[in-house]
Amino acid sequence: YKFSAFNTNFSSGKKQGEITCFDIAYTLFADDEGIPCYHFLLNDKKELMHDNQLVKIAHLVHREKKHVQFVASILRDKLPAELNQEHLFVVRLSQAEKLFKIEHA
Repeated sequence: YKFSAFNTNFSSGKKQGEITCFDIAYTLFADDEGIPCYHFLLNDKKELMHDNQLVKIAHLVHREKKHVQFVASILRDKLPAELNQEHLFVVRLSQAEKLFKIEHA
């Protein structure tokens, strides 16, 4: 199968959804074929995606949780209500709660 990028606007929500789905599909394919691969996906710019895309990806990842861990940085107010639930958050960051706890002098 040959992939071709006729729309190279990688910042669009649709393109972000396509990239995420490809990453998940490749991880599942690699497992089926015995190809070593990472089982976590780090993602950014997911606030550009439509709510229905985020929800469908969340359902897929939940169904395949033995094979895929999905990590996305996204602003809380951009999350669809269905995904804005405490049990889905692993790490929460803010201006006061930073990941590396680096202080500016």
